[in-house]
Amino acid sequence: MRSSVFAKLVTIMLVMAMSLLSLVGVFFLVYVGGSLNRSVRDMVHVFARGVAPTAPDYATARQLSRDFGMEIRYEGPSGTWSTADYLPSIETVRRNHWRGVAIEPSPKGGEYLFAESFMQPLHAAHRYVLYLLLFLMASVVIVTHAVLRRLLQPLRDLGDGVAQLSNGQLDVVVPQKRRDEFGALARAFNQMVARVRDMIRARDQLLLDVSHELRSPVTRMKVALELLPDDEQKRRMAADLHEMEQMISELLELERLREGRIRKSRQNIVPVVEAITPAIASSREIVLDVDADKLQMVIRNLVENANKYSLPDSRPVEVSIIDKSDEVIIRVVDDGPGIPEEDLANIFEPFYRVDRSRSRKTGGYGLGLSISKRIVEAHGGTIAAANNPTRGATFVIMLPKT
Repeated sequence: MRSSVFAKLVTIMLVMAMSLLSLVGVFFLVYVGGSLNRSVRDMVHVFARGVAPTAPDYATARQLSRDFGMEIRYEGPSGTWSTADYLPSIETVRRNHWRGVAIEPSPKGGEYLFAESFMQPLHAAHRYVLYLLLFLMASVVIVTHAVLRRLLQPLRDLGDGVAQLSNGQLDVVVPQKRRDEFGALARAFNQMVARVRDMIRARDQLLLDVSHELRSPVTRMKVALELLPDDEQKRRMAADLHEMEQMISELLELERLREGRIRKSRQNIVPVVEAITPAIASSREIVLDVDADKLQMVIRNLVENANKYSLPDSRPVEVSIIDKSDEVIIRVVDDGPGIPEEDLANIFEPFYRVDRSRSRKTGGYGLGLSISKRIVEAHGGTIAAANNPTRGATFVIMLPKT
């Protein structure tokens, strides 16, 4: 509720409705009810003082009861009678100090007890009014709930769009059904997504064009390098050229994977993974439609990264396969330093490296995990990373069976 504007608005509306109902109830109970009770008591006494001197008999009292809504009880020399069975004896009324009744003497001896009966229908009417108010307020709450839900739907659509954008879905489009401020916000969001998408495509195209253009001079440099004398300087230049060639190849591979260029065939993936690491925790046959070479590239990248960042006392990297009914899960667990929490959300981005030093030991250009993610997604699966509870990190690959 703390994070939902809709829930807060509904809560405010309910509080206002209950407050209004309480004010109306207190007003009727304290002010109207108190004044009415005092008026009724005065009316009963006036009626009693006017009727008692006439010494009405039972038949006359019955008629007065029907005409004025006033019940009468008599106790005296002529006997005892009452127009209503629920009226207690006069002695009981005196002993319990009843309010709203009147006791008057009869000129023929005895006493009359007068009690109103017209307030019962009035109290019932008050209850009906209260029930009607409750029904009307409930109806207002339901209608307002529906209106608020419809009014705030663009915010929910925008929230879904932001969540999809944060997950890397650059083709997200928020519905633009309104012409108010929410509609303007949706249009601005869609324009922002389009600009971001164009910028990323332009960046990728620039990298692709540069990679293609660099291949020719790198090849010429390699040919020229072969003509140099074999010494330490030549070996350093050859190593640098090899790194440049590897980066160019990875960039081109990244672009090919962007278009989903893989060749899948149905085969047992256990030997495919075991070709990279023999420590796999599975002995059964697991058949999937995969590109074996690309899947091996993913496992190799993950295992090499784990070994690259391992500590002197780290345990060997563990690779396991879990065969489920609808998917296959491949887990790569290391015992290294783990991944800083602020880097977890970005490690699959191109050129992103946790080690900013780009030292010879860790090497690379931050393309390995990005290529791995593209390969897994081309298979219709997902890849994620998380830190272990104690030490190290775990990479989880989930590949669907269909």
